[in-house]
Amino acid sequence: MLNFKKHFPQNSLKNQLFKWLLLLLLPLIFISIIAGYILANHFTNQAYDKSLYRSALALAGQIDLETPKIQVHLPQIAKDLLEFDEDDYVYFRIIGPNGDLASSNASLPLPNKYPKADKFFYYETSLDDEDLRVIIYALPKIKNNQKNIYILVGETQQKRLQMADEIILSLLLPQLLIGLLVGALLFFGIKRGLMPLEKLKAELIARNSNDLSPVDHSAAPTELKPLLESFNDLLAKVANNIAKQQRFIADASHQLRTPLAGLKTQAELALREINPAKISHALSQINVASGNLSHLVNQLLSLTKAEPSGSVFLETESLNLSQLAQLTTSDWVVTALEKNIDLGFTATDKTLLIKGNAVLLRELINNLIENAILYSFNGGNITVGIKQENKHIFLTVQDDGIGIAADQQTLVFERFYRVLGTQQTGCGLGLTIVQEIAERHQATVSIFSKGEGLGALFTVRFAALS
Repeated sequence: MLNFKKHFPQNSLKNQLFKWLLLLLLPLIFISIIAGYILANHFTNQAYDKSLYRSALALAGQIDLETPKIQVHLPQIAKDLLEFDEDDYVYFRIIGPNGDLASSNASLPLPNKYPKADKFFYYETSLDDEDLRVIIYALPKIKNNQKNIYILVGETQQKRLQMADEIILSLLLPQLLIGLLVGALLFFGIKRGLMPLEKLKAELIARNSNDLSPVDHSAAPTELKPLLESFNDLLAKVANNIAKQQRFIADASHQLRTPLAGLKTQAELALREINPAKISHALSQINVASGNLSHLVNQLLSLTKAEPSGSVFLETESLNLSQLAQLTTSDWVVTALEKNIDLGFTATDKTLLIKGNAVLLRELINNLIENAILYSFNGGNITVGIKQENKHIFLTVQDDGIGIAADQQTLVFERFYRVLGTQQTGCGLGLTIVQEIAERHQATVSIFSKGEGLGALFTVRFAALS
């Protein structure tokens, strides 16, 4: 016996397909049974109606219309034969111009209307709480002034119902067998049709957890190919993210190892020295190295926060980018003055709205300004600007510092990359953080620089909040 719970667990695709196909099959079986019942009754009535018609014609043959007085020659044996039936009661009436000419039951109900000469019809009535099927036949007229003579033959419907039930039962059994056969075919057909899913499941279960290669879908059904293609795209993205993380961990380890080694060296020197001046110098170096290390760690934390994997959901709100940029720029004025840099801010409108995360966007602006200050000359100029064009809002940070060569303008966004030939102590993560935050806000970052020593213009394009 089939174990449907085993083969069709709850909420399985097999279960859903089987249920829906059965829901479509059962109404068809039901309609077939109803149609069979209607047809069985129709053809049963047709057969027994013909029998009633023959009985009416037999009675018509016993009526003599040639004599001056209409006579019915109906011997008792003929009457007995007409009324005999093992299952039903048979009644008849012959009605002449002046009333009944012959009758087995004068109470046999008459119809509401009568047929024309040489015509007949059937009607249903009841007698003594029994349902009857009756034929009324009008004899042909021999003389023009002759009134119609009607013959009525009726019978109860016991044998009709019995025959209809027998026909229905004979049809019902094959219908049930067909239903069971179709159900079994559906069961095995669905199981066979979903075998590619089982093979795919077995292949994925057997796959090593480190295997992120694409799943072969060349032999997969057409309906599965879009799903497998999307799955392969996801595997490629996961592999790419893992590669990035592994590269990041390797780079971060390298970047952290250097300042930590410096700290250890300076600490050992300080412990061995007796001269207070040299101890002070070592402590000063420790202070600088720890500051650089602290900056690197903070940048790493900021990068982690900025990456899509850093938080599942990015909480965004409607915010005024012009106001946020102005407040952030003001925080860097003191730092800029230490290098005698003129840090300014311009905005075409005091209210320019975008949808974003204020914490991350502030980090983006901080890194752009810090990067500009870090690589600008003493006495230079930096301008932070906000403007709107059509449906976009542009955040710009322009400096007249060292500039960026064309072949390095894409490299500066890579992690831990620093422009060669500079003596700055940056960790090479600032612009990487900028790009990650921009991507999380569906924004784009671009660089324009005329070359080395000619400054750089960083532009972040946001979608304006409509």
